[in-house]
Amino acid sequence: MRIRRLETFSNRHIGFVRVTAENGSQGWGQLSTYNSDITAQILHRQVAPWALGADTFPIGPLLDRIEEKEHKFPGSYLKRAMGGLDTALWDLCGKLEGKPVVALLGGKPGKLRAYASSMKRDITPRDEAVRLPA
Repeated sequence: MRIRRLETFSNRHIGFVRVTAENGSQGWGQLSTYNSDITAQILHRQVAPWALGADTFPIGPLLDRIEEKEHKFPGSYLKRAMGGLDTALWDLCGKLEGKPVVALLGGKPGKLRAYASSMKRDITPRDEAVRLPA
């Protein structure tokens, strides 16, 4: 099965990628936060040309190919864009197999300890913990 379409939905702060396979199935991924609109441009300009028409699975060889073809641009924006494609393809695979992505990676669904941060630097951890649930 091949990748038929890549779409991005982004603003400066957050961005998402939707990958559509040739059978119409879709997966969603997230571009890195902060300047996500720039990352979306990189996805369309430097990732999509190598991803469109490529096999959806396995994922690793596709990402390796993109990295090889864009070897003159090894910076963070390319990696941030590739991460959006990567997570979208894992989501697509999970949907097709009827499994959560964690199971595809060898784990088990369940409770997960999480860390949250607003990225503020002018607040103590205790005050942040009180503020976040509000």
